[in-house]
Formats: sequence, structure tokens, C-alpha cells
Amino acid sequence: MAKVNCIRCEKTQEEIEGTPYGGKIGQTLQEKICNVCWKEWYEQSIKIINEYHVSLRDQKGRDFLATQMKLFLKLETPEDETAVQVEDTPPKP
Repeated sequence: MAKVNCIRCEKTQEEIEGTPYGGKIGQTLQEKICNVCWKEWYEQSIKIINEYHVSLRDQKGRDFLATQMKLFLKLETPEDETAVQVEDTPPKP
């Protein structure tokens, strides 16, 4: 398996297994993100979907999740968007 210089963790690690996305973004992910960071994003994306009740049937939900992915993986840093973080344990009431 090939190695990539990951822009998120700044380490040289194994590339993403399989094809995470199609098109240009998929190619960028393959070239710039390691498998470890991709797995971390996958876990975080599940938390975001559940916590924020993101509907992937809706284009707005898919766009929100795609933006969060780009921010999490440091693919872009738009100034008008902030990355959401979901903790492993819910806050105490």
C-alpha cells in the first residue's frame, strides 16, 4: 500500500483504503489524507450525523457534512464556517 504525506496529522502514513469519494474530492483525499485520519473522520462523522440530526437525504445535510469533513481534514479553512466537535460523552445536565 502506498504512503501519503497527510496534511491533517503531518505524518507519512498509509493512504486511504478504497475510494472514499468520487470525483475531484476523492482524488484529493487519496493524495493528501492518510488512512488513520480518514478513520478518525468517519467516527466523527457518525457523531455529527447523530448529534446534529443530519439527514443525508437532504442536499443541505450532505453539504453540511461535506463542509465539516473538509474542515476536519484540513482540506480547506473557510472563514465563515467553523468545525463542530462532538464529544464522546454528553455534557452533564
